[in-house]
Amino acid sequence: MSVQDNSSSSEAKAPPLSAEDPWHIRRFTITLILLGIGGGVAALFVPLILWFCFEMNVNQVDSLRLHLLYLTGGIIAILTLLQTNWKNQIDRRKLDADIKKYEEDVKKNKNDHDRQVHAERRSRYTTAVEQLANEKAAVRLGGIYTLVGLVDEWITDNTLNPTERQKEGQVIVNNLCSYIRSPFPLAAKIEEYEAHKKLEELKKKESENLLNKVDQFELKALVERFPDSQDYKTPEDITTDYAKFHEEQDIRRTIFVEMSKRSSSFSRNEKGDVFKTTRTWSDFDFDFSRAPIFYPLNEITIEKGNFSSATFYSSADFRWATFTQTADFSWVTFTQDAYFFGAKFTQTADFHGATFTQNAGFIGAKFTQTADFHGATFTQTVNFIEATFTNNVDFRQTTFERFEPIFTIESKKARFSTDINWQGSDFSTTWGNISINCGTASLLGKSFTIPLGTVLFDPASWDEQKKVYTRVSAPAK
Repeated sequence: MSVQDNSSSSEAKAPPLSAEDPWHIRRFTITLILLGIGGGVAALFVPLILWFCFEMNVNQVDSLRLHLLYLTGGIIAILTLLQTNWKNQIDRRKLDADIKKYEEDVKKNKNDHDRQVHAERRSRYTTAVEQLANEKAAVRLGGIYTLVGLVDEWITDNTLNPTERQKEGQVIVNNLCSYIRSPFPLAAKIEEYEAHKKLEELKKKESENLLNKVDQFELKALVERFPDSQDYKTPEDITTDYAKFHEEQDIRRTIFVEMSKRSSSFSRNEKGDVFKTTRTWSDFDFDFSRAPIFYPLNEITIEKGNFSSATFYSSADFRWATFTQTADFSWVTFTQDAYFFGAKFTQTADFHGATFTQNAGFIGAKFTQTADFHGATFTQTVNFIEATFTNNVDFRQTTFERFEPIFTIESKKARFSTDINWQGSDFSTTWGNISINCGTASLLGKSFTIPLGTVLFDPASWDEQKKVYTRVSAPAK
């Protein structure tokens, strides 16, 4: 039932105000006349009667007459005040009723306005979702910006409670993630073309005896992949394909950029303590699982990044990216080089079961929580130079097919915190012929087994001005 219906119902049940008036209000005029006449008659005759009956003197009679007139006037004045007060009460009740009706009208109008706003948003949402399927890149990009703006509108809508705001925003975020997960066959086509192109380049270098060790392994892998490479024909529309490919790269990266602008940030105080500042999109879930990724994601912030079982075409570029919550790269396939230079993993970095078919670089990466490479496969080189591990490290059943993982080059060394739960860390790499060569390092009276040449550090020794840890062990031997 609407507010208007309720107000009408309450007004119908309310009794008329006149039925509640006391007798002196309903008969006010007659009462005043009768009192005036009665008082005048009494003032005229009562003193005379008393004068004749009790032989009162003239002064007493005049005094009595005067008092009777005073009494009559007082009663009339009291009745007048009562009548005025009653009128004031009636006016007040009318005013309160008008105020209440006004407030109900305002509330009703506001509710109608809110419903109109919400309906308009849902209409724009429907249109934007339809735009994502448009053939024109500019139209799809416009749909992306519309959806992002709608999320911002929902989560700042004070007419809804926080749960409702979160729910409305999550629906749109799910659509954006769904677009990221949508197939794009052209990415595989371009990747295959690039692989064949690389194969021909390596064959040419082989004929010229210019292959290095890395090139030899790469050539072998490509020959195994394309045993009938001579039958491959370059697509006639490759130029057009590249144009569409780059357009879609820009569109899909835009989604991540807009998400990044609204994600959490981190800062240090003077003591070196790290603080997290949540932003408007920090509480949303982002599901990119099974997605085809064929565009760079460097220098962005990702919340709850679920990339499990995704396939990365071209190079996977996460340089200087920040993962504010668990970064799930489990069972991911990297078809080309994977760059995580300077990336920050503030919670678990989950790479278990991932396959790196080309080089992988974690140079300068920071693993704040568990770094899980359990069961991962590295076909080519993997580089952890200057990476920082502050919690558990898991390399169980990790396979290094051709090269030993690199943790140190000259003065550039990976480092491991003394606060690591070493019982939960494992460098055994029990699968494959290549293992991690480990040694022993000591710091703060404790000795730990870590990769050869790497160092231990005390996390409490951070110098904010110098941006270094001041208590570091000698390299592991």
